[in-house]
This record gives sequence, C-alpha cells and structure tokens, in this order.
Amino acid sequence: MTEKLANLIDNLSTQPGCYLMHDKNDNIIYVGKAKNLKNRVSQYFLRPQSGKVAAMVSNVDYFETIVTKNEAEAFLLEYNLIHKYLPKYNILLKDDAHYPYIALKKNGIPEIKISRKITDKNYTYFGPYPKAANAREMVDLMNTLFPLKKCNVLPNKPCLYLHLGQCKGWCINKISSEENKILIENVREFLGGKTYEKELELKRKIKENSDNLNFELAKNYKTILDSIIGIKISQSIELNRDIDADIFAFVTRENYICLSMFVYRSGALLGKDVFIYEIFDNAVETAADLIFQYYQKNIIPKNIIVFNDELKDRLCKCYENVSIGKTKTYLDILNRILLNCDKSIQDYFLSARLDDNKVEVLEELQTLLKLENFPRYIELFDNSHISGSDAVSVSVAYVNGEPCKKLYRKYKLNNSNTQSDVDNMKEILSRKFKNYKESTLELPSLLLMDGGIAQVNIAKELLNQFGLNIPVFGLYKNDKHQTEGIVSNDGESVILDRKSRLFMLLTSMQNEVHRFAITFFRKSHLKNYKKTILADIEGLGRARKALIYDTYENINDLYKADLNELYQLLPKDVAEKLFEKLHKSL
Repeated sequence: MTEKLANLIDNLSTQPGCYLMHDKNDNIIYVGKAKNLKNRVSQYFLRPQSGKVAAMVSNVDYFETIVTKNEAEAFLLEYNLIHKYLPKYNILLKDDAHYPYIALKKNGIPEIKISRKITDKNYTYFGPYPKAANAREMVDLMNTLFPLKKCNVLPNKPCLYLHLGQCKGWCINKISSEENKILIENVREFLGGKTYEKELELKRKIKENSDNLNFELAKNYKTILDSIIGIKISQSIELNRDIDADIFAFVTRENYICLSMFVYRSGALLGKDVFIYEIFDNAVETAADLIFQYYQKNIIPKNIIVFNDELKDRLCKCYENVSIGKTKTYLDILNRILLNCDKSIQDYFLSARLDDNKVEVLEELQTLLKLENFPRYIELFDNSHISGSDAVSVSVAYVNGEPCKKLYRKYKLNNSNTQSDVDNMKEILSRKFKNYKESTLELPSLLLMDGGIAQVNIAKELLNQFGLNIPVFGLYKNDKHQTEGIVSNDGESVILDRKSRLFMLLTSMQNEVHRFAITFFRKSHLKNYKKTILADIEGLGRARKALIYDTYENINDLYKADLNELYQLLPKDVAEKLFEKLHKSL
C-alpha cells in the first residue's frame, strides 16, 4: 500500500456514503457504497484479496469519497455514479431491464399500448412482462375483446374495426365521457385478473351462434375464449388474487451469481427472468445491487419477497415492503426458482460463455502451460466419499475439448475408508498408469488433477515410477472454494482470467468430473445416502430434510449450494452445520 493510500485511509469518515476508486490515469475503475466508509474502504487495502477484487485493488492509485445522510441515499448515489462513469469493475444491468408494460390511458378515448417507459402520468401501467411476446399477446387479446381505439390518428371515415365491433368509432360517433370511463374500468378489471364476466359473455355468444347455426362466428368466439384460458394457464395462478409480488432467489457457481425473479400480479405469474453476472466481493451485495438497479427502471410492487435474511436487510434500507417468504406456497415457488437458476447458470457456463471453436481454446492452454504437444486428449480425476468412508474414484476424458464418455472410468478403492484424498488418488493413479503401460491405447496429452499441488506431485512421482512421460498439472481453488488457477509440480501457478473461454472450458471439465464422481458414489451407496449425509445435524428434522430432498433431488446440486443459498431454506446455524458437513465429505 502506498503512502498516498495510507493517508487517505487515515482520514476516512465513519459515515455512510460512496467511494470512487481511481487508477493512475485518473480513470474511475470502481464505485461502491458503505454504511461506514472507513471500515469498508480500508478492508480493500488492509486484508488479502483474490480474483477480481485483487485486480481492482492493484490498479488503485487513489480514491475519493462522498458522504451521504443514510444508506438509502448511498444506494441511489452509487447507481447514478455507476451510470455516469461506467467503471470497468462494476456490474451494470443490461439496457433490456426496461421491461415492457401494458399502458392503459386513464381518461379520454380508451386505448392501450406496449410501453417500456413508465413515466407518463396519463396512463396506468400493468406488468412488467419479462417476455415482450407475452405483452403483445395480451394487447392483441384486449383489442379483440374490447372496442378500444386502434388508430394512432382518428381518420375521417370509419375503418374495418368499427364493422367488426372492435371499436366504438370515435371518428364518426359522439361517445360520452361516462361510456369511456366504463370501458376503461372494464379493461382495468380484466388486466387485474377479473376475467370471469368476459368468459361468461363469450360462452353465451358461442351457444347463441351455435344454436342459430352461425358456426364460423361461434368458432371465432371459441378461439378468443381459448386465448383467455391459455393465458391464465400460462400465468399459473397460485397466489392470492390480491398479491402483487416480485420474488427473488439466487444461486452462485464459480464466482458467478444467477439471480432469478418471478413476477406475480393479481396472483398471476406474468413471467420470470434471470440475471447472471460475475460476483464482485460479495454475493448478497451483488444481488442487492442488481435488484436496486432493476427497480430504477421498473415499478416497485406491493411486495418484494426474498429468502435470505442478509439480502432482506440490505434491501430494507431502500424499500419498506421487503419480507422473507416463509409459507408453503412461497417455499414451493422457491424450489422452482432455484431449479430455474441452476439450469440457467449451467446453460450460461456450457454455452453462452464458451464458443464452439474448442481448438482455439486448447491452443491457448498449450501456450499457457508451455506444452510440447497440442492437448487433444485430456484426462481428469476426482474422488468422492463421506467423511473419508466408502470412497470411490473416477476419471473422465476430453478429446478436442469435448467429453468422450467411452473413455470414462469408475474405480472402487481397495482402501475405501481412508480420509486421505492423496492416498485415494495414489491408488487410482497406480492402477491407471499400470493400465497405460500394459495397453496399446493412445496416452493422454495432458493430465489435470483436481486437488492442487499435492495431487500433482503424487501423479508426477508415479509417472516417473512407471516410466511415462505425460504432462500433469493441477487446478487449484481459492479460499472461497472457487477455481482460481493452474499449478505445476514445480509450484509455479497461473491465475486464470474468469472471463476467458479457457476458464469456462476448464470449469466445465471440473464440473463434469465432479458430477461423474458424485453420481457414481450415489449409485454405489444409494441406500445410505439420505441417512448419512443429513444425519446427526442438530435442528435438521424431518420437515427440513424433506425440503432439502425436494429442492436438491440431485446430490451434486446440494454440494454446489453455498451458504447464502442454504440460508434461504434453513435457519442460519443449521445451514452452517450442513454446509460444514457437506464440504468435509469432499
């Protein structure tokens, strides 16, 4: 830390406010907020950092602060500063966070439209609709059901809509303000979920026209009725009709957060969306920042529901209507949100963040590790056990960056009750390398160990014993149990860029070997799994175990869950005990 920074830290205020980090070229590279500026800012420089935070801190030449009256004011100031300076290390919600709303004119000639801006006081807004197609579908239905104004500018003569009964004909008819108000109110009620009267009217018209042999007209009314029912089904009405709520939950994987939002209005699910971003420093702070940015562009509902006490406390600084979802209905929704998060972040890692050109990525790996040969055939190894008992091991193979499942192998260990991952790995590698020597099959171009330098050294020692010349490296994690870099048996390490395709490829390989190991372990010890992994945890009774089973049907997903995720399901002390037991077993 430089003398300039030390002097600035000494003079920091203990008040809430915002801080702006500058690099040596006077560019603002990060903007943050704090309830106590001195405590928060000094932590960056007085404590060891890793990953993206360490990169930011290493580039700070000086910082400045702005004191605010309270945390809520700091939230808003931070938002404005981020959007003004666009710092390289800050998360900036994408522009498409301006979701479409259905705008209904409050007075005058009734009309509706889709709008992404909610600032015109002449309109009442319904939504948001996370998918624009859903908003368009609803507007089309409303224009069919109600005789609303369709033309942007009133023509001099009536159009087809008047003849179809889908417009009152304001261009040629004198419509009283009272009639307009009644029509607006009917539309408002329908958009608010009161569709019963309209459904009865359509059923009556279907019957009347069928009785009069007007089958084509009856079919048209039936199509409209089916549209209403279809929209209601897709909205999956599950909450009390009076409930307007945005429901948030999140998962974290490899220093990325996936925040999922379900939008309910009048008890109906209008849609859902996910936000996936790299975490900067803290998952809860990142989630709070994303939610705050979202509400700068969208209407705040009557209720904001979360499942994490710390996140609730952060949001309560700005919003009065934040609560924890504790009822069975909300917990059922939480299960679906977490499943939605997990699928989205897996898709993001495996597809959105990784191009199809694996050769280019592998060439980058070859250069990074200074390999003599292109790493066409890579093998990875992993162990799985519970507190050292009943251990199993596996190997997976990748050819040209793609998993080659015919080369996957499973191993039941002879000494399966040791708590030493090194001993377990020594046994599996001895058997593997012996097989290499005795077979005529192609040798791997590269071996990757999941346990860091200890396992790399074991592998190197055994390779020498068997007279095999195969490059071997280890993937190591930081103190947050997140993949950070690659290490050689010489102790030389390389930190990986988390934004790179190479990082995503290696992460997907790690996830695959871990998944394969856990799956093999579960199949081998299925009868003992539920009794063993969730047993003897104080406070984890039958009901809470059932909730864990429902939420994490796949044991691999449970192992991936971090503490903040578990806090949403269990009391804090119970979640910490479960987390500790899970990670002692890996």
